[in-house]
Amino acid sequence: MLSKVNEAIRRYGMEDILDGAIIGFSGGADSSALLHFLKDRCKCLLAVHINHMIRGAEADRDEEACRAVCEKYGVAFKSFRVDVPRLAAERKQGLEETAREERYKIFYDLLSKNPQYKRIVTAHNANDNAETIVFNLTRGSGINGLCGIKPVYGSVVRPLIFSSRDEIIKYCQDNNIEYVTDSTNADTDYTRNRIRHNVLPELLKINPNLIAACTRLGEILRQDEEYIFGAAKGIFDTLKGGRLEKSVAQELDAAVLSRVLKLMCPHLDYVGVKECAGLICQWKTGKRLNVGCDTVFKIEYDYCHFVSSDSISVEEFYTPLTEGKNEISNTGLTVFVNEECRDRSLTEVGRVRLNPAHIVGELYVRNKRDGDTVKSAGVTKKLKRVFADLHIPSEERLRLPVICDEQGPVAVPGIVARDGAFDKKGDLIIKVYKKST
Repeated sequence: MLSKVNEAIRRYGMEDILDGAIIGFSGGADSSALLHFLKDRCKCLLAVHINHMIRGAEADRDEEACRAVCEKYGVAFKSFRVDVPRLAAERKQGLEETAREERYKIFYDLLSKNPQYKRIVTAHNANDNAETIVFNLTRGSGINGLCGIKPVYGSVVRPLIFSSRDEIIKYCQDNNIEYVTDSTNADTDYTRNRIRHNVLPELLKINPNLIAACTRLGEILRQDEEYIFGAAKGIFDTLKGGRLEKSVAQELDAAVLSRVLKLMCPHLDYVGVKECAGLICQWKTGKRLNVGCDTVFKIEYDYCHFVSSDSISVEEFYTPLTEGKNEISNTGLTVFVNEECRDRSLTEVGRVRLNPAHIVGELYVRNKRDGDTVKSAGVTKKLKRVFADLHIPSEERLRLPVICDEQGPVAVPGIVARDGAFDKKGDLIIKVYKKST
């Protein structure tokens, strides 16, 4: 075991744990062996035990056993009690998932508040890695899932990742290390335990070197994943405003495209990636797909992007215009009629000069409506076509202020104005501003 731990530390650059580390200490064989290994090598070590309050008196026993071991070794010790069953019920998720979330929340909090500790050290071993790979295989995971447990994940390092459970047990026996046994480890109602006790033994009959084979598989796939992800990250880092250009998207290899989409929208699942890629292949402007979490994937004229669902639904507005400042409710827009804007928090988005003699009745501002037209340069066009020719996204069109009189649209400041009403020397000046971001 020692040679494999030293190899993992060297190969994956974990040497800084010897300066200071937080170790997750359950009291089981794995974490007990790791604590024993680190106690005389690490200059500053903190053992952290989490009582998940799942096993009652047995969990309390384990907590006290861990405290006693740390007192014996002279290692700093902290314990925390987390009511995982209650939290799991509230979140409507499994006990294992909830326990893992709470453990790491505590670890990261301690790490952020105590700079003397450089990393979080956990006792995941080669068997855990094999179990994870098999579990992810049954779920239909991609390369990332089949990589198994990463030896280094951000601030978390796993020095035992090359060591098998048998090697760890032997290390404990050789060094007279006592450890506790979690009774739930035998409960095959838990998926991981079912894999550990029922599935892996059968696979080991096929290949006695299965654990090492899974370690090798994980390393090979990690190299592949890092290469493909690196290519995707290079594309993602060049995106402007989160927009993936059509010319780029349709040329990307499927493996790279799927990762670019995941970077653009982290909660996207396999089905979502597949459906978004299908829209990119077809590329019909205006097509959209709800991908959950109030997010919509949209195909525009020459790019695709993810937008908030709220940005697509726009509340209608209608406001009569008067001399001076006119705030348009629920839009963030302000229209100034023959008045200068002195508010530095506002940014101009468009202006137009009109001839009052060609305005029929009172002016007002509203959203674009179906069928709106404007005669400009002698040609009558639908506003929808004007906006389409300018490649203005559909959700933005509904926010544009349409200046109207009794005959309909007069102008969209900065975009188009009706023949006759528009006058470069006109004395009716309308400016539209929005709140600066």
